[in-house]
Amino acid sequence: AEQISGSAFTAPRTSNQRSWLYRMRPSVTHEPFHPIEFANSKIISNFSDGGSHLVVTPNQMRWYPFEIPSKATAKVDFVRGMFTMCGSGSASNKSGFAVHVYTANESMKSTSFANADGDFLIVPQAGGLQVRTEFGRMRVLPGEICVLQRGIRFSVDLLEDIGRGYVLEIFEGHFILPDLGPIGANGLANPQDFKTPTAWFEREGIRTSYQVIHKMDGALFS
Repeated sequence: AEQISGSAFTAPRTSNQRSWLYRMRPSVTHEPFHPIEFANSKIISNFSDGGSHLVVTPNQMRWYPFEIPSKATAKVDFVRGMFTMCGSGSASNKSGFAVHVYTANESMKSTSFANADGDFLIVPQAGGLQVRTEFGRMRVLPGEICVLQRGIRFSVDLLEDIGRGYVLEIFEGHFILPDLGPIGANGLANPQDFKTPTAWFEREGIRTSYQVIHKMDGALFS
C-alpha cells in the first residue's frame, strides 16, 4: 500500500488531501527518468520569461477547429497531440495557468502520463474518452469535464476513431468547488453532482511493461 499526498502532511484536517492505494508493484521501482526522445516543444509551462516563442496581445482571438492528424500520416495519442495555446505565470513558481488543445487518433494503451506542474481539467469537444487513473476508470463524453490532480498517473483511450478537446492546467493549488455566496444554496453544482472513478484492477500490468511519461516544468521525461 502507498499513500498519495495532495497537500503537506502537516496541513489542517479540513485542507489535508491524501489517499491510500494498493499496487501490484511499488511506484519507486521505476528506472531513472531521462528526457524523452519526442520532446514536445509545443507544451509551454513558463510564460514569465519573455521568450521569443511567446506573443503578447490585447486583442480578442479565435481559431477554427484544429485538424486531427490522419493515422496514415502519424499515430498521435493524447500526450503527443497536446499543444499550448495561451497561459500566464510559471509552473516552476507555482502560479498561473496554461490552456492546451489536444488532437488524437490513437489510444495511449501501455503508456501513462503524470503531470508534476499542476492539475488538469479536460474538456472533450469531439470524441469521448476513457480515462484510466490510479484511482480507477472514468468515461468522459463531450459536454462533460474531467479533473486530474497533480502527480496522478493516467492514460487516455479514445472511445471513437478520433479525439479533440481542451485542457486547462492550473499551476497553483487544486481545482475546488467555488463558494456559493449571494447566489444561494442552489446556485451551482454540489459535490454529489460529480462522479468519481470506478475502482479497477489492471491485470495486464503484471505482464506488460508501461512507459511512464512525466511532465515537469514543461519538459517531458520517460
